Amino acid sequence: MDIISRAEWDARAPRSRTEVSWSQRTEFVVHYSEGPTDQSVRSIQDFHMDGRGWADIGYNFLVDVGGRIYAGRGWLVVGAHAPDHNTSGIGVCMIGRDGDATAAAKRSIRRLYDEAGRRGGRDLKKLGHRDVYATSCPGDELYAWVRAGMPADLDDVPDYVSVSMDAEQALPPNTWVTIDWGREHSDRDHHHRDAGGPSFVEGPARYAFTANVQVDGLAPGTGLRARAIEHADSGGDVAGGPVAEYIAGKGSTLVHYSLPADTVGDGYRVRFQVIHHGTETARITSGIAKALAWPT
Repeated sequence: MDIISRAEWDARAPRSRTEVSWSQRTEFVVHYSEGPTDQSVRSIQDFHMDGRGWADIGYNFLVDVGGRIYAGRGWLVVGAHAPDHNTSGIGVCMIGRDGDATAAAKRSIRRLYDEAGRRGGRDLKKLGHRDVYATSCPGDELYAWVRAGMPADLDDVPDYVSVSMDAEQALPPNTWVTIDWGREHSDRDHHHRDAGGPSFVEGPARYAFTANVQVDGLAPGTGLRARAIEHADSGGDVAGGPVAEYIAGKGSTLVHYSLPADTVGDGYRVRFQVIHHGTETARITSGIAKALAWPT
């Protein structure tokens, strides 16, 4: 395994360092830098030392989207990446934001994990930063891979899609309304092909998704339903999916819909719909959807 040395990326000398033994290493904590993919390791170190006042770059290792591995503090130096877990945890950071994680980056993170296990003589606990601290790090896409066990066989790693609404939509009574997703947060594999439109998983694929939308203007007790549909690219054919039911309360109503497993055929795309059975037109004021898709 090739690791780019500190000298090669022009690291500053640490102000201090504390070493631990392998017996104290029990965790492997994955992070992202939440910066651009071309962010230099030296700029991260400068921010940590000058902006944060830390003794050195916070991570033990860093990985870029090309799969290159950079030495940070190294295997047995206490890091500054996760409070209360810097002695027990080896911190590895992917340089990039949510949605930037490539197969090459994941393979390198997994190689570091396997090497840590070889050196320590046992498997370490696989964690995302958010498992040990209140943060969105390492982003939903990379965290899903960590939660899946950091599989080395990336042929079964799902595509990740994250979209949200960018404008309110009218919700007239007794009419299925398809949510338009105007913002695209992550979709490297182009499932949200009509960017700004309603589709967010393209077949043929196995998929799972969650959607949350906020509805305003309903009288308490009004019934709502939500469903996934599979819409044909040609001909307008629609196949309806599982329907969930809700009751409006006082104020805003949150519709949370989750579909843990389904399939969509070739030439079809998944969309999300909401309907209510009141008498007045309501408003869908915000919404977000996240999906995992395994192309077949």
